[in-house]
Amino acid sequence: MIIRIMGLGQWSMEPDELVSLGEVDEAVEESVASGDQDGLRVALEKLVAGVRSVGTPVPDDVIVESDLVLPDVDATVEEVRALLDATQEFYGLIPDLHEGGDIRS
Repeated sequence: MIIRIMGLGQWSMEPDELVSLGEVDEAVEESVASGDQDGLRVALEKLVAGVRSVGTPVPDDVIVESDLVLPDVDATVEEVRALLDATQEFYGLIPDLHEGGDIRS
């Protein structure tokens, strides 16, 4: 699975590695719901750090389609809200893979 972090590049991750970021994804959703910009930044920093620490960077000269697109840490509550609205079939920014969620629907 290929994860793009806006402005930072792409990382390859296995679905089970991505599932481990579910709690951070929930923190992103909660921050957006409450309009908490500071909390959102902290949650996005953890999400981005998790992808970068577990995933394998995709070289810049390799062109591949992203399965998921995550905002960078400077995204606003409004920007992330729009992204969440666009991914309604998921639970947050990360699909619910435990319940049979499929990235490529």
